[in-house]
Amino acid sequence: MASENTILRRRDIVRIAGGGAALLLPGLSACGDEDERKIKGLKMKVQDAYGAKDFHKGLDVAQKGLTLARKTIGDKAPDTLYFAQAISENQISLHNFSGAVRALKQEIALRSDAGQSEKKLQSRRTRLILFAEQTGDKATSIDQTVIIAKSIDMGPGKDPQPTYQPMPDYPPDLYRAKTEGDVDIAFNLDADGTPTGARVKSSTPPNVFDSAALDAFRKWRFTPFIENGEPVASTGHHFTIAFRMNRGQ
Repeated sequence: MASENTILRRRDIVRIAGGGAALLLPGLSACGDEDERKIKGLKMKVQDAYGAKDFHKGLDVAQKGLTLARKTIGDKAPDTLYFAQAISENQISLHNFSGAVRALKQEIALRSDAGQSEKKLQSRRTRLILFAEQTGDKATSIDQTVIIAKSIDMGPGKDPQPTYQPMPDYPPDLYRAKTEGDVDIAFNLDADGTPTGARVKSSTPPNVFDSAALDAFRKWRFTPFIENGEPVASTGHHFTIAFRMNRGQ
């Protein structure tokens, strides 16, 4: 999938380094002096709270900032999108994944209305799919996967792209033995991107990682083929899962 690339400039993205955290701020949009001061103050509070890992406070301030920004400078302003993203990131940091699903839906809708391209939205959609799957919200996961499939013109001649791929557990005895391998899986796809009929096509070493690979793979989701604007089932796909010591997969 595409790397993180939002409508905000690079320095706007949440960054964590050296054990610290910071929500870096974009420049302010044009608005009245008093509103500008309020928005600037709220953004500084969001940054300070995030740096202190006080995510409850950061969430509360970001929500107040979003309300003010939408009222005074509109839904499409970069500062509005900043607060929307801050809400998402604080919900994620709080491990409130249901809240993260709601926040990411709101953030993506605002970004889309502001004219952000689907290519740039893709990384936010895949994060939403991740948390939707983890909370059992299959409808949201399928909806976002289909949107991605349409945006990349998914169809014959293209390989389905995974939008949700929980990695298999590395069998402990094989990890201790430093055994590596590959499992090539053949599968079909339902219209919602769910793999069906998954089977091992080939593996190296044979019959070593097969079960671990299949157990995880059956939980994956892929971009389905799009035909006449609608997702359709397809057949004859394959995907290789590599088990490597350096990345535990």
